[in-house]
Amino acid sequence: MSELPKFAYDADPPHRDLPPLLLVHGLLVDRRVWDGNAALSERFRVIRVDLPAHGASPAPVTPHQARPKTIAAGLDAVRAELGIDRWHLCGQSFGAAMTLRYAIDFPDRCLCHVFTNANGAWREPWSDAYRQSHEALVADVKVRGHDAIARMPYHPRLARRFDPEVRDALAAAADAIDPAGLALLLQEATPRMSGRSELDRLTVPTMLVNGLRERRFQPTRDWLAQACPDMRIVDLEGGHSINVDCPAAFNAAVAGFLSPISGA
Repeated sequence: MSELPKFAYDADPPHRDLPPLLLVHGLLVDRRVWDGNAALSERFRVIRVDLPAHGASPAPVTPHQARPKTIAAGLDAVRAELGIDRWHLCGQSFGAAMTLRYAIDFPDRCLCHVFTNANGAWREPWSDAYRQSHEALVADVKVRGHDAIARMPYHPRLARRFDPEVRDALAAAADAIDPAGLALLLQEATPRMSGRSELDRLTVPTMLVNGLRERRFQPTRDWLAQACPDMRIVDLEGGHSINVDCPAAFNAAVAGFLSPISGA
């Protein structure tokens, strides 16, 4: 059995004039969270993956397969399989932590990095109380499975700003997640995914597209603005899933940042 996770993905056909762009979604959704961003395919060769245990991707079966460094290596295997030398990355929520890990570990294979609101990607060391709360969540998912998943505060059925059709499709994706695989991701990836202590290793051009209405992320946004003045930050009037809330503005921000660097 391979120690790297396997990813289901869809990829636009190769086009010599379009640079590749990898899109990585967050927890409890699948690659369809990017459906509203289809216009990016006019400027880039878009590749959309399903995270392990999500969509059509198999669940991780060992702790090693569920850790950020291994997930990043698995994403790099997708790059190699597609015959891509270098690509742009864009990560949403939990997926932003995975693309951040990729950009830190494989900078020579990245053109640029874009990410959205993701407190976990930049979290300070956990307090004992936070760790205990997280361990209780993992245990609940292991025991109660889909019932526990349905009660998570970021379940897409609770997304008030989503179009109802989008919300229903993503809620169905959440209900189809493998609980054991999700529990393993929560157990192994979440405590290891912060890049806060490695910010000096993030050398590729990077942009945050920030959803201003997610208030709890704004202190992180402000810290990033001070800690990494070279990082571009675009603030949009939306929430946590800014690519869904404001698709046209998100697409324009991404294309505006990536195109001058890649020549798209």
